[in-house]
Amino acid sequence: MASTVAAAALTVTITEQITLNGTAYDQNVVKSISGIGNYSKAIHTVTGSGIAHNLAEFVPIASGSKYAVEDLRYVRVTNLDDTDRVVVSFSSTSASAGIECKPNSSAVLFDKRIGASGLAGPVSKTSTIGNVYLYNPTASGIDVELVVATV
Repeated sequence: MASTVAAAALTVTITEQITLNGTAYDQNVVKSISGIGNYSKAIHTVTGSGIAHNLAEFVPIASGSKYAVEDLRYVRVTNLDDTDRVVVSFSSTSASAGIECKPNSSAVLFDKRIGASGLAGPVSKTSTIGNVYLYNPTASGIDVELVVATV
C-alpha cells in the first residue's frame, strides 16, 4: 500500500521584539524545511528526584517510537512548566550537549549532528545524534513538549 501522506514544508519562525530608548531592534527569522512527511508532537511528564529520562531515540531505521536519524530535520523540546527548570541533553555515541531550559523556554535543533567538549573553548567535531534526554532536578513532575519532524 502506498502512502497517501504528501510531504510538506515546515515553517519555523523566531520573532524577537524589543524597543530600547525608543529604538526598535525587532528581528524575524523564518526557516523553511521542505519534504517533511512525518511530524510528531507529544507532551511528556518528566518525573523528578534526579532521574534522567530518554525522551527520544534516533536509529538507522524508524521503528515504533524510535525515529530514523538520517531523516531527522527538526527537534524542539519546550519546558511547559511555569516554575521549574529542566535540563535537555542531546547525546551521540561520543558526546552529550546539555541545555538548561527555564520555565516556558525551548531548545531547538535544525540538524542531526551535535558536538560537545569537556574543555573550555569551541567545539570542533560533531557526530550524529542518538538520544534526547531530560533531567528534572526538582521533586515535582514537569511537563515538556517534544516535536520531531522527519522526511
